[in-house]
Order: sequence, then structure tokens, then C-alpha cells
Amino acid sequence: MAFRTREMMDKNIRIACLLDTYGAFLTDKQRGLMELHYNDDLSLAEIAGQTGITRQGAHDALKRASEALERYEARLGLMEIRDILGRLAELVDGKESLGGEDTARLKAALKQALEVTEGGNGL
Repeated sequence: MAFRTREMMDKNIRIACLLDTYGAFLTDKQRGLMELHYNDDLSLAEIAGQTGITRQGAHDALKRASEALERYEARLGLMEIRDILGRLAELVDGKESLGGEDTARLKAALKQALEVTEGGNGL
């Protein structure tokens, strides 16, 4: 396997997360190709060999599917909401009561979540 930079790995992880979140919106063929590349870590040549398409065809299909997933996230923001809710859960986890600073942080995080869900991402 070729050496991967941290930036490439971060991008691949992001795309895999987008695939988990929005994969149902892709066609069966797109989803299958994305799973082969991002979940099974197959190269373009390996995907081409398994699916009977060209390496360039696999590249183009993966690029279009990745762009579609990014558009879904830009419009719906489900990964961003999940991140905000995770931070809220960490904030309140194990606390019997919230102090002043905790309450302020909780309110700020809730406000951010509301902004995202009320149209902050073009809904």
C-alpha cells in the first residue's frame, strides 16, 4: 500500500463517515463502489478488476459519489449535529448538577445545535 499523508487519511475517514451517514441516498452501484474503496480499502485497479469497469470509470464514479455525500452534509448537517450532541453528552455525563460555567457552555452548544437544525445549513 502506498504511503498516505495524514490529510489523505483524514479525508478518507471523513468520506467513510459521510458514507455511513448518507450512503442510503446513493445508488446501489455508487454505494457499492464507495464501500469497496473506503471500507474495504481497495485500490482503483482492484475495484476495476472486480466490477468490470475501467480504473478511470471507478475514479469518476467515486468522485461523483463523494461530491454527492458532501452536498448532503452541506444541506443536512447530520455529522455536525452528531458532533454537537456528542459534546453535549460529554458535558453533562456524570454530573448530578450543572454549575454556572457548565450551564453557559451547555446553552451555547444547544444554541449551536438549534442554528444548525433551523436552517444554518441551507435547509
